[in-house]
Amino acid sequence: MPRRPSDVVEALAALETVAARLRERNDPRAVFPEVYAVITRRVKEAVVDGRDGRFLEPAWISRLAGIFCEYYLEALAASLEGRTTGIEAWDVAFQCNGTQGTAAAVHALLGINAHINYDLALGLYRNIVQHGAAQDARLLRRYRHDHDLVNDVLAAAMPEIFEILRERHGCPLARIATVTRDVQRTVSSVALFLLRGWRDRVWGDLLSLLAARGEADRRAVLARMNRRSGKIARTLSMGNGALRAGEPLFRGAALRLALAA
Repeated sequence: MPRRPSDVVEALAALETVAARLRERNDPRAVFPEVYAVITRRVKEAVVDGRDGRFLEPAWISRLAGIFCEYYLEALAASLEGRTTGIEAWDVAFQCNGTQGTAAAVHALLGINAHINYDLALGLYRNIVQHGAAQDARLLRRYRHDHDLVNDVLAAAMPEIFEILRERHGCPLARIATVTRDVQRTVSSVALFLLRGWRDRVWGDLLSLLAARGEADRRAVLARMNRRSGKIARTLSMGNGALRAGEPLFRGAALRLALAA
């Protein structure tokens, strides 16, 4: 398995391999790469298989997918080896893997938070610098267009993600979220609103990294990203405790909603 995927094809292969191996061990760390692989596969279909001609820089997006995945693989390797990742959001996410009763949707959200709110700006920055486009306003506009277009990929992937959480992992939250089509549309809209907001903010973090005048400025940006993503992770983790305590209530709510439907 490539630890440093060069493009979206290698990233997808790595994620599918990781997810399969973790799933064989009944390791809850399998949830995030399974969800992540759904999105990566759809990006591959769009930019490599040519199913979506709206991307302006498909090769750039493919390379970004490889770089982006590399950050996740580094964090996972640290977790598997019992080391801290040095990134609060990832450390909180992996700590929850040892907590009994954590809903699969919470595992997915914790991983998504760390990967978007910390890793993504770094991946964008590295990819832009590698392409020599840090000062190229025209290319930056094209990259921003494609970055935003990935939101449509996320929206299209939501039904498949819900199905994985519900059927493969028996997630009670996913069952409630998909009890009727109207409920699923509403929950998907809320989730996508959150993700779009995160991804918008990531582009601001990228611009701050590009504008950094030295290592001290760059470290300040990274520290801010670490604090913010860590705060979100702690909030999700605290919410997970409340969900575990109220699990009988949520199960009852799911049953009542199903009967009402």
